[in-house]
Amino acid sequence: MTAAKTYLHNFPGAPYLLADLNHARPDRVANLLGQKRADIFAWMSSVSGVQRCGLARPADPRNSHIFRFGIFAKHLKPLAIAMENVPLAASTRQFRHFVRMIEREGYTWTAGILNAALRGSSQCRQRLVYIAIRNDLKIVPEIPSPSHGGQRRYFSYATSLYRTVEDARIEMLGEAPATQRMHKHVPYKEDRLGKNDIPTVGEVIDGLPRIGSPKADRLNHRAWAHTRRQLRRMRFVPEGGRWSGGFEHYSNSYGRLHRRGLAKTITTYFGNPGSGRFWHPKANRALTLREAARIQGFPDSFQFVPPYSHAADLVGNALDATIAAVVYRVIRDCLD
Repeated sequence: MTAAKTYLHNFPGAPYLLADLNHARPDRVANLLGQKRADIFAWMSSVSGVQRCGLARPADPRNSHIFRFGIFAKHLKPLAIAMENVPLAASTRQFRHFVRMIEREGYTWTAGILNAALRGSSQCRQRLVYIAIRNDLKIVPEIPSPSHGGQRRYFSYATSLYRTVEDARIEMLGEAPATQRMHKHVPYKEDRLGKNDIPTVGEVIDGLPRIGSPKADRLNHRAWAHTRRQLRRMRFVPEGGRWSGGFEHYSNSYGRLHRRGLAKTITTYFGNPGSGRFWHPKANRALTLREAARIQGFPDSFQFVPPYSHAADLVGNALDATIAAVVYRVIRDCLD
C-alpha cells in the first residue's frame, strides 16, 4: 500500500492497479488500458530464491513471478519488454524459460549485468537488465557501453588508499566473483570503462538543509532513532572506517562512508549501521531517507509519505535511476 500511496501522491490521477501478481489476470490490465496500446511492459522485482551469495532457494515458489510476468507480456504483446533483477537470476532456469517464452512470441532480446557506478551513479549497485523488442519493428536492441569510469582516484574501503577504478575494478566496484560468473549467461558484457568521472558520495549527498529545519522536514531529511549503543559504537569511527567489533560481522557492516568514496548497494536496512556501510561520512548517524534516495537517483522533488520505515523499503528496493535511464534509452532508440 505504501508504494501505491507514494506513487499516486507524486503522480495524482495516474491509472494504477494494486493486485497480487499470483492472482491478477492479464485482462484486468488490458481493461485498465482501455483502447490504448501497451507500448512498453516493464517488471522490476527480485527472484526471492536468489541471494548475493548464490542460488539459495531455486525452488522457492515466489520465483514463479517471472513466469507470471511472461504470461502478462504474452497477453499484452507490447512493442518492448523490460525486466530487471538481481545478477544471480541470470543463471536460473526460471530466467532461461522466460527468455525462450518471449522468443517464441516473436521478440528479439538482449541482456547484461550493469553496474550503476559505470552509468553515473555514486553507488556500486549491480543489476541484471533484460530488454526485448517485437520482431515486426525490425530492430535489435543494443545496450550502450558505460559512460563513467574515468581516471579519478577514489577512497578504497578495502585498503584505505585512493585508487582508480581502472587499477582496481573489482575492489572499487564491489563486483563479487559470483556476479562475475553471471556474465557468461547474458550476451552483453560490461567489460569497458567510460571516460566520465563517477560522482562521489560527498558530491551526491552534500548541500541538504540542516536536519530539524522545516526545509529538511519537507525533503524527508530526518535522522533515524538510533540506540545509544549504536551511537556509542559509531561515534569514533573515522571517515571510511569500520567499528572494530564490526569485523566479526560480514563485510562493510558497521561501516562509515567516505566523501571521496563510492556508496555500496543501498538496501532497505540503510538506517541500521549493522546492516552495511550506511553511516554518514562525518555525522554520527546513518544516511537519512533523502540522502539514500539521492544515492539511488531520486530527485529532491519526489516526495515520500509516512510511515518512513516503509518509505525506506521503497528506496532500498528501487532500481538505481542511472540503470533505469539506460533501459529507457535503449527502448526509446528502438521505438523512435
